[in-house]
This record gives sequence, C-alpha cells and structure tokens, in this order.
Amino acid sequence: MQRSFLEKLLKLGRVPSGLLFYGPSGSGKTKTAIDFAKALLCLNKTPWGCGSCSSCKYIEDFEKGFWEGETDNFKVYEESEGKKTFLYLMGEHPDFVFVPPHGNYIKIDQIRGIKDFVSIKPALSKRKVIIIDDAHTMTNQAANALLKVLEEPPPDTTFILTTSRKSAILPTILSRTFAVEFKGFSPEEVKKITGVDEVVAKLSGGSITKALLLKDNKHLIDKAKDFLKGEPLKVYRIAEEFDEWDTPIQTLFLDILESFLMEKVLTERREDIIAVLDRIRILKDGLPRGLNGSLWLVEISAEVGGLA
Repeated sequence: MQRSFLEKLLKLGRVPSGLLFYGPSGSGKTKTAIDFAKALLCLNKTPWGCGSCSSCKYIEDFEKGFWEGETDNFKVYEESEGKKTFLYLMGEHPDFVFVPPHGNYIKIDQIRGIKDFVSIKPALSKRKVIIIDDAHTMTNQAANALLKVLEEPPPDTTFILTTSRKSAILPTILSRTFAVEFKGFSPEEVKKITGVDEVVAKLSGGSITKALLLKDNKHLIDKAKDFLKGEPLKVYRIAEEFDEWDTPIQTLFLDILESFLMEKVLTERREDIIAVLDRIRILKDGLPRGLNGSLWLVEISAEVGGLA
C-alpha cells in the first residue's frame, strides 16, 4: 500500500520535499526509503528505478553493503583541528547520503554536514536525496538545526526521515514533513519471510528485524517468563545478566516483558499492570543514558508481584 502510494506521488510529480516514514521497527521503513531514493534519482525516471543506469547501480551497491553491514567504505568524516567527526554514509552516488545515529544519537555535527551537502547542486541526477534513519534519536540541537533546513527546503532536494517513535519527533518537524505510516507485518507474513515459529512471530510485533533478533536469542523468552514468576533468586540472577547484555538485547528482553504483560492487560483486564508497563518504557528510554538496569529490574519485579 505504501509503495503504490509513493509511486503515485512520483508519477504525478508531487513528491514533498520532506517525508516521514513511521511505524514499528522492522516494518520496512528503511528499505522503502532506500528504494524510493533510487526511484527519485533514476536517470531513466523509472518507478522504483530502472536498475541499469549508473544512478541505480550506485544505490544498489550502497544498499547491498548497508544490509550486509559492510559500511566502512561508506563512512564520511569531517576533520577539524585534528578531530575526526562522523557525518553520514555515502556511496559512489554524489547526490545521495544516509544519516544513521552515531552511537545512540544523531548529533548536530551530522546535521551541519547535511546542510553543506544541501547547498551543492546535483552532480549526476536531477535532484538529491537525504535519508535520516531513526530520526527520533536526534539531539535537540540536531533537530532544531534540521528544522531550519526544512523551513526553506531546496527545490532539488528530498528529505526522507524514518522513525519508530513518531511522538519523539519535534511537532515543528512533523508539520513540515508528509507522514507515511508503516504498520508492520502480520504474524503469518513474519513467519513466511523469516522462517520463525509462531511464538517468535507473535512476539515480533510485526517487525522483521525483531523476529530475526529474537530467533537468535530465544532463550530470552524463558528468562522473561522466569522473571515474571517473581522468584527472588532468579530475578537477581537475570538482573545481573541484564547489565552484561548489549543494548539491543536488553531492549529485546524488555520488549518481551511488555508483550507478556500487555497480554495480561487485554485478557485479564489488569489495569494495575499499566504502571509497570510505564516503568519498563522509562527503562528502555533511559538505557542509552546509563540508567542502572539491574536496579530497575529488581524494582519492576517487586511491582509485578509474580504475575506469570
């Protein structure tokens, strides 16, 4: 549905200067953003790209390396006074850049780098495309700097922002972008695409990314069940392990807890659990800022009181 709508905008020549693709993680936002960039930059003006012109080939080379995690050759840095600052990813295409978070955030230096890129005339295609991935991770300074660019967008440049947290985007940025919702995949579609079992497909929440991560970390499901039983010794052991996990695994574990607790809210009408869900969300948001995960988990367990 999203692709057909975007194709219609392209054919009508009414592509907004700013687009916001929002929806659950793994719902196809980033993939569609790159594909749409290829379409916008195609020298033969073919919907979703012809695949044969130099522009399309450059984007396809970038996409292949990006999805395979081989991005070192695409990293662009700015050097000043002996300091090296990461700006964005850029392949051979001179009119396309991809801005991911650096660490946990998109920083103002990255947006400043974009502003420099925006001021340059297209070199190969008729326009330029800038993808800002996980736009909700922009710092306040970065978001305000981007807003200034979006207020007076160049006629030859398209911005595509992606986010799994639309509510975290500045209202002023929302007002200057055209929002396209991605609702994620059904459990049946997740199973078909990834080959995961029914339990994992359901817990994925329609996210292909989460399904694949959970497929490789299925032990977290049992740990989540043990945690919810509220046995003090198991809770403390899991809390200690939690601090040793990488942030994506910590987030995945908390997502599983949320799913189990949300199911109880829906099936048992346990409204008292909503406060626990709020605590879990606060912990997830605070992980990049260094919240004490093990301490929070112990406190959350005490509030849960053995609901499994």
